[in-house]
Amino acid sequence: MNVSSVGLLPDNDPRQSLRVRRFLLAALVYLVLIGLMGLYVRQGLLSGREWAVASVVIALVNLVIYAVLRSGRNESFNDPSLTGVQMFFVCLVMGLTMFLLDGGRGGLLLLFLVLLMFGVLRLNPRQFTALGGFALFCYAVAVAGVWQQRPEAFNAQVELLHLAALGTLVPCGGFFASYVSGLRKSLRERQIDLQRAREQVHELKVLDPLTGVSNRSAVIGFLTQEIERSQRLSQPLSVIFVDLLHFKQVNREHGHPAGDEILRHVAEHLRRCVRDVDGLGRYSGEEFLVVLPDTAEAEARGVAAKLRECVERSRFPGLPALFSLKCVFGVAERGDEQSVWPLIERARAEVESDPGKR
Repeated sequence: MNVSSVGLLPDNDPRQSLRVRRFLLAALVYLVLIGLMGLYVRQGLLSGREWAVASVVIALVNLVIYAVLRSGRNESFNDPSLTGVQMFFVCLVMGLTMFLLDGGRGGLLLLFLVLLMFGVLRLNPRQFTALGGFALFCYAVAVAGVWQQRPEAFNAQVELLHLAALGTLVPCGGFFASYVSGLRKSLRERQIDLQRAREQVHELKVLDPLTGVSNRSAVIGFLTQEIERSQRLSQPLSVIFVDLLHFKQVNREHGHPAGDEILRHVAEHLRRCVRDVDGLGRYSGEEFLVVLPDTAEAEARGVAAKLRECVERSRFPGLPALFSLKCVFGVAERGDEQSVWPLIERARAEVESDPGKR
């Protein structure tokens, strides 16, 4: 049995689950601390009543922090992991415990140093240095209180050594915090770069690099899915085959860069004139395919007329003002076709039979 199986961890949020895991690890150290304080009671260095009070305070504060983490309310805080709150509590508990003990403070101080090192995982160097300074302050106040109220339990040489050791931890911890912070930053940057690379690979896989619309394989895949959906739901499905007339002549007269710019503008105009649910892709050099889900042939022909007007009325930068592009549209509605090719060929045949192609 693990912590997940008993419901201690949230199972639908990996980040929140990691925060709770770290907290439970720190809580385990607190449990060891309470047990070790019990040994101090047996040695007469701490009264049973003081041990009980300290244990209850530690348990209550940890329960409150766990409840906040488990409920998800910490998500609204600037520090969702509550690292600052937990480290502040560590310093206060350390000060309280050091004040209550009549000796042997060095043993428990080691455990508190372990708890403070949890701050390295989340705090930046400036924050950890401030935390270390506060820990030094709490320890100094605690031993000063012992010196004032129970001078027989105060050993100046030992306490100065403890303060020196704790003071040494602050710059060392700050160095490690700086190192871990750099690792986190580097990891985040690599994750961002990886995500960008994945997006670029996805775009190269499904988008035509020249026009930015779907490439041939992507639009064929979309049409395949829509044919299956049309058959399953008994809904109409139409396609429009678009062919730009005399495009090779345009390339010869105006150059291939101008032809590429025309293709980009045509793709952009077509994209603006179709619905978000429609599919649009570059089928081949100067041919485009439009997929119209839930659209009968009559409605598809109206869409084709709109697309024709949209394209043929366009003006293209770098070309003469009187230049206009002519295009041919072929429309076909799904009949008994079980695959994409018969449907596309019917639309393409209509394009080939258009007088403008001759």
